[in-house]
Amino acid sequence: MSNILVIEDEASMGDFMVAMLEMEGYHVDLAPDGIEGMNLYNREHHDLVITDMIMPRKEGFEVCMELLRYHPAPEIIAMSAGYPEYLKFVSALGVKYTFEKPFDVPEFLKSVSKALGRRHENLN
Repeated sequence: MSNILVIEDEASMGDFMVAMLEMEGYHVDLAPDGIEGMNLYNREHHDLVITDMIMPRKEGFEVCMELLRYHPAPEIIAMSAGYPEYLKFVSALGVKYTFEKPFDVPEFLKSVSKALGRRHENLN
C-alpha cells in the first residue's frame, strides 16, 4: 500500500483529501502546515506528498524546495486556490503535478496514480 502525506491548512479540505484517498485504498497522513508536514515526512516513509501552497508557518513552495533536495525525492503534487504563480514556480523547480483548487477529482486521482507509479519505477 502506498503512503501519502497531505499537507493542508484548511481542515475541511484536508479531511476531504484524506477521505477521498483512503477510499482509493491509500494510507494517508495529514499535517496542518508545512512545519508539521516536514516533521511527519522525516519520521515516516511517504511515497507521495500533496501540499497546499499558501499555509501558515511554512509555505508549500518551501516544502517543495526541501523535498526536492532529498535523494530520491518523493513525488509531489502541489495545489493552490488563486495563486497560479506559485504553481508555475514549483513546476520550474521540478514538481510534475500541479492543481488549482477546486480541481477535477477524477483527474486528480489519475495524477496520484501516475505519481505513485513513477515513484515505484524510480525506486526499482
